[in-house]
Amino acid sequence: MFTDGSTVSNRHVVAARAAAVIAAAAALGIALSPTTASAANYRDGTYTGVGTYPLPGGIQSEIGIRMTLSDNIVKSAEVVQWSALPVSAGYQRQFWGGARSKVVGKNIDEINVGKTAGSSLTPQGFNKALASIKGQARR
Repeated sequence: MFTDGSTVSNRHVVAARAAAVIAAAAALGIALSPTTASAANYRDGTYTGVGTYPLPGGIQSEIGIRMTLSDNIVKSAEVVQWSALPVSAGYQRQFWGGARSKVVGKNIDEINVGKTAGSSLTPQGFNKALASIKGQARR
């Protein structure tokens, strides 16, 4: 409460502080984006992760992913390890053909790929590989 009897909600205080930060950044010539406005959670660099997932019949398959991060954004990504099983590798190629655009250019914390291009099992391995990459890159 202020001395004149008025009150200010927390929302107004937060908004005022945010406006001050934005104004200060603009004065310094810094353009804020959602990733620069909050601290980067991951170190920039290139990381590789491998994820396993079950196939029918109890067989395990795996997929290896290499990602380059900058300011929490995936700048590049590629599959570096395909399944040794030809049918599984075929599904992985279909998956990656549809999933790549859902990964590159995105904030790493916003990526969680589901069934893509007819591949319903490969995303499990991809998401495990992604978790491994996040673990390596986390600050």
